[in-house]
Amino acid sequence: MHLATVAVVALPGCGPRLVWPRDRPTFAPAALAPVPIENRVALRARFDTTIDAVVSPMGRGLARLGVTPNALTTMGLVLTGVAAGLVVAGEPVIGGWALVLGGLMDTLDGAVARADNRSTPFGAFYDSVSDRLSDGIILAGVAFWLRDQPRLFALTITALVAAQVTSYVRAKAEAIDLECQIGILERAERAIILMFGLVFWRWILEPVLWILAVGGVVTIIQRVHHVWCQVARDLPDELMVLAAGGRAWNRAFKEAARRLYGAKNFDAAWEDMVATDGDAPHAAPDAGSDVASDAVPEATESPSGRPPGSRA
Repeated sequence: MHLATVAVVALPGCGPRLVWPRDRPTFAPAALAPVPIENRVALRARFDTTIDAVVSPMGRGLARLGVTPNALTTMGLVLTGVAAGLVVAGEPVIGGWALVLGGLMDTLDGAVARADNRSTPFGAFYDSVSDRLSDGIILAGVAFWLRDQPRLFALTITALVAAQVTSYVRAKAEAIDLECQIGILERAERAIILMFGLVFWRWILEPVLWILAVGGVVTIIQRVHHVWCQVARDLPDELMVLAAGGRAWNRAFKEAARRLYGAKNFDAAWEDMVATDGDAPHAAPDAGSDVASDAVPEATESPSGRPPGSRA
């Protein structure tokens, strides 16, 4: 149970965090009021306002000049191809700067579309396809450049596969009407890290590749788990019994179960159990423990007129 608990805590994004009152002996429905937390660990989730404040004026200026969003998207894809070619030719620094320009084009196309009211379904589709192509082209170029260094080549291939699968998981989730904007390493982070890695490759290339490879795999796990949390399922009765009670391990188990199965699934199962039983069940006491210490006193009086267990 402890290993599972640690693994669950390491996977954010399955719903609001539950605050357990310290002075409550049992877990009551009133304790289910969630405290919202950030569901995304990503650059745009944290700095969206700042990025828009910088990019939006540039987008309005380009829109007045008649530049179209699709033209910027195409230019970004071409610049990424140029960057990959430079990396293959053994010029990673120049390639890194070309990648910076390509990333700037990719950032501005959305700003121009919003400023000129040119957001169209095809534009969104074309932008998404070009993003996937850009990720594959630049990482393939880096892999070819590092083909004689097995460890770095393997890290680059891992980063390439992880980048493609990360995007696929989100697209597949949204195709079945589920939300999947989560992960420690989304496309913006990957692009910025790779830009730094190429420009300063003499000093930080290998750490950058480790970040891209490991971070990409972790992001896939996060997204798959996040989708798993949103799919309706029945929770075992045994699990709900273990989640009841007022002990510290009960509270830790509740939080772990709520994160593992998702707040939506856990809360629904708890409400069904409360509606059926009238109250939350209590976990069975540990062997050798004082049963009376966890039991709720009944509202009866002793022959002396005082509640049982009271002192004179």
